Order: sequence, then structure tokens, then C-alpha cells
Amino acid sequence: MKRAPTLLCLLAAGTAGCSGCDDDPGETTDARDPDAGVSPDATVDAPLDAAGFYRSIPTTLNRNLDVLFVVDNSASMLAEQQQLAANFPQFVDVLSQIEGGFPDIHIGILSSDVGAAGQFGVPGCEAAGDDGNLLTGPPINTCAQQFGLQGAFISDIAQPDGARARNYTGDLAQLFTCMASLGTTGCGFEMHLESMYRALQPGKNPGFYRSGAHLAVVFVADEDDCSTELGVMFGDPNAGISSQLGPRTSFRCHEFGVRCENDPQPRALGPKTGCVPDPASPYMYEVQRYIDFLRTLKDPSSNTTVSVAGILGVFDPATGNLAVVPDIRTEDPNLPSVERSCIARDPGDPDDGATPPVRLQHFISAFPGHDALTSVCNDNLADAIIEIAGMLKTAIGNPCIDATLDDVDPNLPGLQPMCTVHDVVDPGGPGQMAIELPACETMFQTGGSCDAGSAATPCWCFLQDATSCPASAQNPSSLALGVTRGATPPPPPGSAVRLYCLAQP
Repeated sequence: MKRAPTLLCLLAAGTAGCSGCDDDPGETTDARDPDAGVSPDATVDAPLDAAGFYRSIPTTLNRNLDVLFVVDNSASMLAEQQQLAANFPQFVDVLSQIEGGFPDIHIGILSSDVGAAGQFGVPGCEAAGDDGNLLTGPPINTCAQQFGLQGAFISDIAQPDGARARNYTGDLAQLFTCMASLGTTGCGFEMHLESMYRALQPGKNPGFYRSGAHLAVVFVADEDDCSTELGVMFGDPNAGISSQLGPRTSFRCHEFGVRCENDPQPRALGPKTGCVPDPASPYMYEVQRYIDFLRTLKDPSSNTTVSVAGILGVFDPATGNLAVVPDIRTEDPNLPSVERSCIARDPGDPDDGATPPVRLQHFISAFPGHDALTSVCNDNLADAIIEIAGMLKTAIGNPCIDATLDDVDPNLPGLQPMCTVHDVVDPGGPGQMAIELPACETMFQTGGSCDAGSAATPCWCFLQDATSCPASAQNPSSLALGVTRGATPPPPPGSAVRLYCLAQP
């Protein structure tokens, strides 16, 4: 892996140069994950094990964003749906901090119910269920009527005159609350990934998916994925513990969708280790099918990204640990189930908590730098909603310095950070090239843009931007990265500005 000879440049406040910087601004570098928001793999000039703050910001901001919420609507999801809806205003608040304000957004809502893969007679899993169709609320609802919603998804787009073109009336958060409260009558064999897959097929849900928009998929669930290839998996309703399929419960989804180490008897009670998605299940779709599908939707050179998030149960893929226990309602050892990995409120409530999301977590982890995973068992899902919104803010372009930067010379007044900034052309592509930018004459500035002073352009500075970067514990001064280019033309489309700073853990 070839890297620029100089890893870091000391850029003290009030200086325009750096000490020991690379003299070759055209040095070609490599990075394993060029689109990551805050990841060592995202930088082009720091060692992969360097501690610090990393940020990648597209030079051409694409404010188009399609967000698809896949909401579990099985019998145990009432409290989680209520928490999602109650905290959605904070999602709006974070996205409103994006440069230029709230993005040009489409918001669609799916259920996890796509039936039972054609198997008849499965209670609550009739036909193809919702079949990946976008929903405007629970069955026989009046959400669309109440808010004048035109179509099956929310559309909120900025116009050239600053007005917003909306396909609804009233308050966005209230509309989302109505739509996301899908109820709890959906199929108990939840096919989260298959529902997403069907929803994004060409010709499905016309108008929602835009090829030129960032795409985000958010899963909200308390059970793992059960995307099934063969309906026969749900047959034999009276099967017992010794039958080929075992009792017709959600445990079939685990048994035929997950493989654990040294586990010839998946139905045997007790701890399991090394559990991973089964890539050779005789009944269920492999997770890789959905990873490959989502990856192909966006061209890396198109200035669009795919982000994936989950508000799910708890699972540690490093150990792959989980446990099989008797049925939580009957305590019948002949009805094995996966033990809940987290409890939200009441351990005695069989509908409380969540099971390990082995398949879903594997899917989400396949999008490093564009992924977020939080627990559905938290008493309040506000932190989860804020984290997911922050991930999307970064995908579009987040200049905020959300870290406590190291002061490399505390004997001088003010903050003396150690940072590098590069223009990166063709990030992650065969022609990737990193061109280091100098700091402007004054590093810390106020106002809407950097003043180069006596420095050559383009140059960078830290701006105080309380609108895009509200003050926080890590960024009390509302600092944002700014770049002024003067008469220099911007890099070609698809380029990014990369920031690396030494920062406290």
C-alpha cells in the first residue's frame, strides 16, 4: 500500500504552512474504505492504526436522500414502533443541520411481512403479505387522508426560490408517526431483507427510488431476518421436536438461517458459539444475495452512497455467542427458542426485548463507514435515531469537527491542532490522487467562508458554524471545516475533501 511520505503536518493557529510536509502534491495514495465518515480507513495520509478524527466530505454536495424504513410489524413490536415515532422529530432536527438545510428527501415505510413464501395456511402470513409495497400506515388507516398525502411515500423537495414542494400537508413528524405505527398483525416470520429487496426492484413503488440520490435503509426489529426461499419451510404445522423441520415456530428461521460452530444438533438447549449466517441453507436465501443487490444500486463515481442502519437486538459477531432455551411462554423444552439478548423493560413479558440479529447484523456490517447499529432495547430510542441521522448527515457531507482535537502546544494560547487536509480525486478508484491543501493564513475564523489571507488557494480553515454544527461536548465551539478555492477551479465531480486530525479518544 503506497502512502504519502509525510503522515502529519503541524498546522498551528495563525500559520499558513506546515513542518516537513510532502513536496509532491500529486502523490497517489491508497485507502481501503475511501467513503468512510469517521474511520481510520477513510484517510489518505495517516497510518491505519492512528488515533484521531477523520472526515470525508464530497466537494460537490448531493442533497438528494431516499430513506427506507423497514419496520417489524409482528405481534411483539408495539412499544418499539411507538418509540420510533416519538423520536422521529430528532431525526428531522439532525438532518436540518445539513448544509443548505433539510435535504431533498423521500421517506418510505415497509413492513417485514411478505407472507410465507407461498405456503398456505400459515396464521397471520397470508399470500405475499405486504410484498415490499410502501405503506402509509396500518391496515384501514386514515394517515393519507389526515395529512393530504399524495402517493405512497413522503416527498419534501427544496425549490429554487427556497420554498419546499411537499406531497403532504401539516407536520412531517406527525405524518411519519401515523405512517410508522404499522400495528402488530404482520407475519411472525419476519423477512426484513426480502421486503427491502422487493421494494427496490425496478418498477416497484414508482418514484420513490432515485438513481441520483443517496439511499439509506433502516431496519427496526426485535427478531432476526427470516427471508425464505422455499415456502415448504413453513409447512408441517403439527411437526414435533424430532421431525425434519421441528415445531413451526420462529426457531425454524434460526435453525435454517444460522450456523454455529460444533453444533450438530441446533435444537439442543444450551449455549452456542461462533454463530454466523448459513451460506448454504436448504431453505433460506443467503445474506450475500441482499448485500450484492444493495451494492449494485449505486455507482461509486456517481456522488451517491448506500447507508444501512439497524435498531435491533444485541449480538457480538466476534464471539458469535447466543443460547437456545425452552419456549419463553410455556417453558416447554420441546419448543426451542433463541434466548433474548437484551431486555427493554420487563423480563417477565415474553414480548419484551429482542433476540440476536445474526443475519441482519452481518448484512449491515457489509457497508463499513456507512453503517449504524443500535439496540432496540434502549428505554428511549432517541440516541439511536440521532446516531442514524448523523450517519446520513455525514454521507451527504458533514463538515463538523465532532471530536476533541489534541492541543500539540499547550504553552501557546488557543488550540494548536495537528491536522492535514487533502483534495482526493477519484476516491477509491484506480485514479485516486491526494493533493494536500495548506491552511489559510488564519486557521480559526468566523463568517460563512474562509479568508485565505496571504496563503495560496485553495486553502482550509476552521469556521464557527452553529447552524450546521450545534455546540456539543466534543465540539463546544461549533467548528466546521471550510475550504476556499479562490480562482482555482474545483476538483472534478466525485472528488472529496479529506480531513485528519490528532484527537482525544
